[in-house]
Amino acid sequence: MKKLIPVFLAMVIFLSCGIAHAAPIIIKIGSTATDESASGIATREYFKPYVEEKSGGRLKVEIFFNSILGGDRQMLESLQMNTLQADLTPATVLAGFSPDFNVADAPFLFKDKKTAHAALDGEFGALLSGTLKNRGIRILGYPENAFRNISTNKREVKTLEDMKGLKIRVMEGPVYINTMKALGANATPMSFGELYTAIQQGTVDGQDNGVVITYTSKLHEVVKYYTFTEHCYASNAYAFSEDFLQSLPPDLLRIVEDGIKIAVKAQRELNTKQEEEMTREMEKAGVTINRLSAEEKERWRKATAHVLDGLAGTVSKDVLEAARKVNEVYGK
Repeated sequence: MKKLIPVFLAMVIFLSCGIAHAAPIIIKIGSTATDESASGIATREYFKPYVEEKSGGRLKVEIFFNSILGGDRQMLESLQMNTLQADLTPATVLAGFSPDFNVADAPFLFKDKKTAHAALDGEFGALLSGTLKNRGIRILGYPENAFRNISTNKREVKTLEDMKGLKIRVMEGPVYINTMKALGANATPMSFGELYTAIQQGTVDGQDNGVVITYTSKLHEVVKYYTFTEHCYASNAYAFSEDFLQSLPPDLLRIVEDGIKIAVKAQRELNTKQEEEMTREMEKAGVTINRLSAEEKERWRKATAHVLDGLAGTVSKDVLEAARKVNEVYGK
């Protein structure tokens, strides 16, 4: 019996050391966003340290932004295979995996940021995420991209009538095209990489990106007027591999979920701060800044209301009905 005690102690020490030095679970997160964007900062300075510290080193976050791992669709497909654990992606890309996400791009879906945040953090966001259940993807949070606004180099846009005949570059997709048509503009689908030169050469009269993308892409150098029309709220999404999340023990899953909540809150605050700073910089550079009045914005909303209705048959009835009521439910 005495001979067995040293053997038993050795086994205990060996197993204890093995547990203590077990390799951490890796969370590889990719994105086409840049490291210094609000999304990059929030992921690096909020999500990563929170998860690693709270897990006691059992989780390790590896960040691959700046399109290092490819495009958003490629990374989302990697989530489905669990070769990548997370992707911070524009929500619009998710329409390629669940048509219900087309509602996310509907004009004037959310009346303001507060409403958008409440809806996406609540049952509406959960409803959208649930449509990906059989696609191997789960959304844990919705940081923001921006409200889309109109900027042009041809004339100021202050009223609905000012949009008539303007050639506005849009992303490819029926929602974007139909929105511009409803506003009286000539929608011109075009890749983002061609946009600067297209405005400069007059191929298009303007575009509809948010402040941060407009400024960091130097589009403010080729537009004269920027109007806060806020006709579309563009959201991002922290998308995770469903297989990966299901493989985590409950305590680690909760840490990941809480870490995303912290990162989303920080990202939204950082993004708003960047928008304010870059709006001032655009104005200093000579861009005329305008904002639609509440009455004028209501005219725009009414002019584009049928675009959401046109998604019937593309998106499920429950998602479409929830989208129609989103401002009523969350805009208090």
